[in-house]
Amino acid sequence: MVLQRPVEDLVKLIRTAEEVGPRNISLIARLTGIPVETARYIIKVRLPKLGLRFRPVIDEGRLGLVKHLLRLEFSDELRPLASGMLDALARTAYITYYAALLPHDGYIVLADVPVEYERRYHRLFEALLHEGLLKSYELYPLDCVWKRSIDVRGIDFTNGEWKIKISLEEPGSSRQSIEVVKPDCEEPGVDKTDLLIIKELEKDPLQPFTRMARALGIKEYTLRYHYNEHVIGRGLIPKYRIIWSSKEGFERGDYIGLVLFCYDVDEEGLKQIGEIIEAIPSSSFEGISEEHALYTAIMTIRSSWLVGILRLIRSKLSHYQILTTFIDPARKRRYTIPYELFDDETGWIFDEKRIWDSLQHLRQRTAKAQ
Repeated sequence: MVLQRPVEDLVKLIRTAEEVGPRNISLIARLTGIPVETARYIIKVRLPKLGLRFRPVIDEGRLGLVKHLLRLEFSDELRPLASGMLDALARTAYITYYAALLPHDGYIVLADVPVEYERRYHRLFEALLHEGLLKSYELYPLDCVWKRSIDVRGIDFTNGEWKIKISLEEPGSSRQSIEVVKPDCEEPGVDKTDLLIIKELEKDPLQPFTRMARALGIKEYTLRYHYNEHVIGRGLIPKYRIIWSSKEGFERGDYIGLVLFCYDVDEEGLKQIGEIIEAIPSSSFEGISEEHALYTAIMTIRSSWLVGILRLIRSKLSHYQILTTFIDPARKRRYTIPYELFDDETGWIFDEKRIWDSLQHLRQRTAKAQ
């Protein structure tokens, strides 16, 4: 039985799955000494029941994409259309995540922008501001991002509850963050089939190749070739991370999304922030914009940890300009890699007419409905 296995075995299994991929169950079993059927049950049944899921870490830099962080505030007239406008921009302008912020107005947004279109992308948001669609915006290209798993050592595997104290006095976790850096070239080592496979793995990293091939309309042997030679062989997905996700937990208020901004950050500030992040067992997304000396972190935390985390921030970062804000769980959305904006002939596409047409169509449709 899974519950009878030592916690150390479960932690080892999870960390091995992060390295070799959760679908490679035979290799995971061989490396951990756990029977294949037990490993399969833990990964496919037990962990999801506890709200634990594997997510592929995509190296956007190898795809020729630069991660951008945005803070947007929509004009008063268009605020009710904000979610629809962001959905439209996700289809046409590389947005991969957005969330409304509390108690502040506005949204935090992540976008994966082709390196060759960075300047045009900046001009797009300047035009959105000029045309009155946005009340304000901030846009930060991120030179490095770090993606971190949760610290599974603090989880009670019988019920999924956390048993850990948020304190710098406790030993830090041994989690290793995965660094993705800004690309230094404009030629991505990717094709459309690779992006479609990555998209499917984002949706469900455990789905069989037969089902994936059927969904994509690709021969299975072709899919396997692209997966092994390109997606894995070229490091497009260097590893996986494990996250915690529970809609019910958010609805009950057990968990909240926390966003941290640190302005005018320097090396000492980054060191202090690193100690704080290590003390928090959540999965996290971190990024730094060197040009703007801005650090940001987005994470899901237990509500009971909040006071302890704020105390850590106050004690370690009192000399820096800090903003902490929260995510409205009812107004957030994550998208897969922007595969629709790639063509094998021309590469990444930036069609400004299509972007403006999609926004105009939304406004017209809303006006008719009213």
